[in-house]
Amino acid sequence: MGDLIRYPQMATVKAAAETYGLPPTYIRSLCRTGKIRYVVAGHRWLVNMNSLAQYFNEGDPIPAEQGEAVGGIRRVAR
Repeated sequence: MGDLIRYPQMATVKAAAETYGLPPTYIRSLCRTGKIRYVVAGHRWLVNMNSLAQYFNEGDPIPAEQGEAVGGIRRVAR
């Protein structure tokens, strides 16, 4: 009973773009490429603002070198 449920702070793409002074197309691009979390509710994209802030603080993850495992999956040469 004493457990507190924390819901993520969500915002529309337009509101997220205005918050950071960026174009909405850039925010949508981050969503499409899986760099930030979002959900589609009807026709609206709702951006997880915590995920967006974390992306801007940490940047893109460093790509794995050939043969290194990423998330338990080993990259295979083509």
